[in-house]
Amino acid sequence: MNTLKYGLVSLFSIVMLLLTGCMRDSKPVEFYMLNADSGITAITGAPAADRDATVGLGPITIPEYLNRPQMVIAIADNQYRLSENHRWAERLDQNISLALFKALPRQLGTDRIMRYPWLQRQVIDYQVGIDILEFNVDANGQSRLIAQWFIKPKDKPSINKRSAFQFPASTTDYAIMVKAQSQCLTKLGQQIATTLRQLMAEHGAK
Repeated sequence: MNTLKYGLVSLFSIVMLLLTGCMRDSKPVEFYMLNADSGITAITGAPAADRDATVGLGPITIPEYLNRPQMVIAIADNQYRLSENHRWAERLDQNISLALFKALPRQLGTDRIMRYPWLQRQVIDYQVGIDILEFNVDANGQSRLIAQWFIKPKDKPSINKRSAFQFPASTTDYAIMVKAQSQCLTKLGQQIATTLRQLMAEHGAK
């Protein structure tokens, strides 16, 4: 009986040592957020003629393999690595939406922007929809963003565009990766804002 008791105590001690060692060696999880105004210093406002227009942002879709908490790094053409210790602070599609929602008012000169989904009775003068096709860091340490997007003016045909951006990043430094991805998102937001301002000027002048 004493032998059994001693054995159980020894086993418990070994398990506790192993658990303590694992906890000591485990790294804390770090969380990241994107922004869409990286490096922007001067922004031109929207034409005064259409400042009362309401812009609807969304829907924004991304590939399912990206819409997960872990950050995704491409290590080959058809192979990806997920980092358990480096994660997005919120769903990636929601983070992209929020980043653009915060950046676009300063670029357009108006805060009349609604995020999808909005109320059915809400009148939207310009709807912006974005389909993210690629948005991650590749095996060469380049951040890549490819997106198909449209602007749908009220009672007028949609304008469809495709954008591709690339910035140097890193394959090991996640803070640099997020900065490069934010630069890509900033460029997309600027392109959308430029097109919106042109449409606002054309429609406001009529």
